[in-house]
Amino acid sequence: MHSTDNQLPSAPPPSYESVVNDNRYAYHSNQYSESYEEHIPGLDRFIRRYEISPSFAERLNQLKGYEIVFICDDSGSMNTPLDEGSDSSHTKKTRWDELKQIVSTVVDLASIFDTDGVDVYFLNREPMFHVGEKLDFPSMTVVLNIFLCSTPIVPVLRQVLNDKRNHVYERNLLILLATDGVPTDEYERPDVRTLEHVLKNERTPINRIPVTI
Repeated sequence: MHSTDNQLPSAPPPSYESVVNDNRYAYHSNQYSESYEEHIPGLDRFIRRYEISPSFAERLNQLKGYEIVFICDDSGSMNTPLDEGSDSSHTKKTRWDELKQIVSTVVDLASIFDTDGVDVYFLNREPMFHVGEKLDFPSMTVVLNIFLCSTPIVPVLRQVLNDKRNHVYERNLLILLATDGVPTDEYERPDVRTLEHVLKNERTPINRIPVTI
């Protein structure tokens, strides 16, 4: 995971994947300040549930000033099985299954800070607005049809920037782009250059719209 903007604040919010993977130290109630639970209801429950370390828990408080939006890749590459050994007795999980787990966890976290819920955009289907603690992903039938599609990251990113253009002056906008592929154009050709252009020139004001990939 990496940030796409060198002009971000000195202490940007943590990336979505790090929230899931940072469990090196089990959480203990006597190691964490009770003030977080008092001022941000639900955060202490989240920290206990996912065994977030006290040091990382303090960083999560930075999310309080952000509106959070997900852009989820539902292109064909997301149907690729994860490498889980040669055991054929069980259905192997795919990248889509992994994405669902990560996004569901972060939506659980983000809903603590964003009382309006989190908006989840997809590359090849309609977005889901005001998602609370529980995120219902598309059914397998819908997913199998989606997986035939391309990776139109740029038009969806532009849609998010347009939808949120007035909100960004009220509070910062954090865009979490969950993808495993290269953006494609309308002819399904790789097109990284246009994505770079949007990130550098179409985020206004750029210092209020961090993007994490």
